[in-house]
Formats: sequence, structure tokens, C-alpha cells
Amino acid sequence: MNVAAITTIAGLEVRQRIRSTRWKWTLAILFALISLLILGSLFLTVGVVGVPYRDWARYLYDLTLGIVLFLGLAAAPTMSATSINGDRRDATLALVQATPITSVELTVGKLLGSWLASLVLIGVALPYLLWGLFQGPMSIVAGVLGIVVTALLLAAYCAIGLGFSAITSRPAASAMLTQATVLTLLIGLPIVFGMTVPLVTQKHEVREPQTVFAPGEPVTLGSARSCDDAPREQSFLHTEWTWWLLLPNPLLVVGDAVSSGVYLDAARRVNGGASLGGEALSMARAGPNITDHTCAEQTAQGDDWYSLRRAADARHEMRYIGHSWYLGLLVNLALGGIGLWVASRRLRVPAQRLSRGVRVA
Repeated sequence: MNVAAITTIAGLEVRQRIRSTRWKWTLAILFALISLLILGSLFLTVGVVGVPYRDWARYLYDLTLGIVLFLGLAAAPTMSATSINGDRRDATLALVQATPITSVELTVGKLLGSWLASLVLIGVALPYLLWGLFQGPMSIVAGVLGIVVTALLLAAYCAIGLGFSAITSRPAASAMLTQATVLTLLIGLPIVFGMTVPLVTQKHEVREPQTVFAPGEPVTLGSARSCDDAPREQSFLHTEWTWWLLLPNPLLVVGDAVSSGVYLDAARRVNGGASLGGEALSMARAGPNITDHTCAEQTAQGDDWYSLRRAADARHEMRYIGHSWYLGLLVNLALGGIGLWVASRRLRVPAQRLSRGVRVA
């Protein structure tokens, strides 16, 4: 593989996007928008509502990374979704294919160029990311990991867009297909996960202490009471069977990556904003905590019984925090790899068969 050829194509792709004055204005508007959202939230939260700065700063990194990810999900796919069929439409692709460059080098170069262009979003927000990184509850390593994972997700979506750009003749169609794929990962699969709730609901017999009062007597503070822990049927959601539907979700992937370095308090709850995604993913992966509780246990633990029980449930729910993001990232990278492979196959010359409406030069 010729590295010089790849960097040349990548350079052409980047220059093609940034040479216009409109691109510079776009970056300026993006920085102004991010600044308005962050500084506006600072003014409203600290200046108007009176929330301590320390509490606001805890969520600064999460807010900034969320804005970057949202803008990236909208912009990154379109960076490459018109890269191949757009060049075909402008009659410039055949000129490049006539050179000694291979289809793999051409595809990788276009992907690299589109990815570098999308990384500008992270560069624009970098001052606020660093500000939040040193003010937030997460470790420096986890904060950097969140940025790296976001960048890799943008690369995966650029590769998906490149694949659709290679198999469709119209740039608008490839852009729509790419956005539909990203929206499926972001919204579609969680909707499917929610629709499976009735299918994963099962009843189990568990022992649960219940206070029983003497029949026929008014209930007062001094009423006679007893404890009953006979087995009773309860409904539980076995989300551990379908949690993988949430695995490729980019918000949950980044949230779980950041959660890997967030301090967990005594109740094992996550202190942070983006880390809530890791908490939700861990709860879905862990499933229900089906455990018997007896009257003897309640009596032995006394007033601490409820808090100890909640702590045990929280440990069960939070045990997978920081242990799912790399699986979700691999799924996204695999989808991007498929798009890269499809684009490379479609750029081979001589082309054996072209789709209807595809021009050669």
C-alpha cells in the first residue's frame, strides 16, 4: 500500500472542503454556537439560579462532548456520503482512477480526508473539552478516552457514508441512506429494545418480607403486627437477553467509556452526566437482581436493612460500568469496515458492471 498516494488523496479531500470561504464561516459559527450553549448554561445555572460553580463544572465535559457528538452524528456521515458519486458526477473520479493508484489506496485516502475534516468539530470544541476535563469528576485518562472513542465513531460513520456513496449514483440518496443508518443506531435500536419489554418479562417466585397486621383491627402505631416472607410471584424484566440492542448506540458507547474513570460513591451511583449512559447500559446488561429476602434477615439488620439491600442492588446494576464500550465501538467499526470494503470493491478498475445512471468520465 502506497502511503504517499493515500496522503495525496486525503490532502485533496481536505483541501476540497476547506478551500471555500463558506467552510471558514461554518467553523466560526460552530465555535460561536458551542460557546453560546456552554457559556449560556454557565450564566443561567450559576448566575441566575445560583447553583454553585463546582456543581455546574461537574457536567461541563459531558455537555461539551454531547454537543460534539450530536454535531458529529449530523456532519460526519455527509462528509463522505457524496465523496465518490459526487466525483463521478463532476467527472473527476475517472481521472484519479487512471493513475497507478489502487482502489484500496483511493478508498482509504478518501476516508482519511473525510475523517480529518470531521475531526475539526473536536478541534473547535477542544478548549471547552479541556476545561471540562480538568473540572469534571472523571479521571484524565477516561476523559481522553471519551474524546478518542468519539473520534473513532466519526471515522466509522465516515466509512459507512463512503460505502453508500460507492453503491448509489445520486449524492442525495447516499446521504439519506447514511443518515438513516446512523439514526437506526442512535434511535431505532433503542426503540426496538423498548418494544421487546413484553417479550422479556417473566414472573418468578421470590421471598419478600411484608408487614401483616391483625385482621379486623384499626391500624395504629401500636397495632399488633407480624412479618410474612412467603414466596410470591413478581414480574421481572430480563433485559440481559436484549441488552445487545443498545450496544452500538453512540451515546451509550461514549457514556460507558467515560464512566470507566468516574468516581462511584458508596451507593455505586455514577457522578456525572455522560456517565449516565454507562449506568443505563450496565443496568440493561445486568438484568434483574432476583434474590430472596427473609424476615430473619430484616430483623438481624434492623434499621440498616433497606439501605444494605439498596446497596446490594446497586452493586448488581453497576457491575458492568466501563465494560461494554469497547464492544459497542467494535460493532461500529465493523460496520465502517463493511462500508470501506464495499467502496473499495466498487472502485476497482476495470469495472465489470456499473449501476444504472453511473457515468465513467
